[in-house]
Amino acid sequence: MGYDTQTIFQNLARYNQRANREMYEILAMLTDKAHKTDRGAWFGSIHGILNHLIITDLNWLKRFRVLSPESSALNDPRLDPPTLSWQHDLHDNLKDLRNTREIVDARIRDWFSEFSADRYAEVFQYQDSRGISRKAKAGAAFEFLFLHQTHHRGQVAQILDALGLPNDFANNIAYLEE
Repeated sequence: MGYDTQTIFQNLARYNQRANREMYEILAMLTDKAHKTDRGAWFGSIHGILNHLIITDLNWLKRFRVLSPESSALNDPRLDPPTLSWQHDLHDNLKDLRNTREIVDARIRDWFSEFSADRYAEVFQYQDSRGISRKAKAGAAFEFLFLHQTHHRGQVAQILDALGLPNDFANNIAYLEE
């Protein structure tokens, strides 16, 4: 397999899926109270961070539909939950968050398998979370999707460190050896 831009995004999608899966495995060891305790993070608790990530990813996948309206990955009806809102949590428990995370990560991988690298410089319009019309290059928006997740997984890792729970879901060596 070559190492071109398309491969990079496919690798990021694969890594993202694995890191999220391993993070949720560790989080399953915590109680519901531990998930929801305010830890002083931007979204308060681990639960708040996880909900924010899923809501953000769902919104980005919906924004990407203008780039590929026929995409089966982006038109999966599970990407349009009736409760999707910036105003409240998508789910109130880890099990449902994890199930949705698995669906979203699979669709992200599918999307990066079908979207052609020769279109990464394409500019598209979208509305941000405040309803403001914006433009972005596809490739830059894709980078943001992964960087945003990495940022918030880092917050979760820091919380787990403070709780004294071993975590290594971002092990880059394991990623390189896959």
